[in-house]
Amino acid sequence: MDKIYFCKENKFKSKKAYKSLATSYPDLKIKRKGCLGKCKTCKECPFSVVDGKVVKSETSDELYRKIDKQILKKTV
Repeated sequence: MDKIYFCKENKFKSKKAYKSLATSYPDLKIKRKGCLGKCKTCKECPFSVVDGKVVKSETSDELYRKIDKQILKKTV
């Protein structure tokens, strides 16, 4: 897992998923940026960009679980 980015402008508050992941995986590169250029997705739901691919969900908790699952797959 190289990079995980969260958009600061995401109105659906993906901040909770960001904080949880940063706490759980302090050795990974997890950043919040001003704009990720995924404006249509940003307006629709919580999302993140993981290794260049968009991961989206209905809730921030679900987003955390999806990304956590991807991290665990990569580390096994």
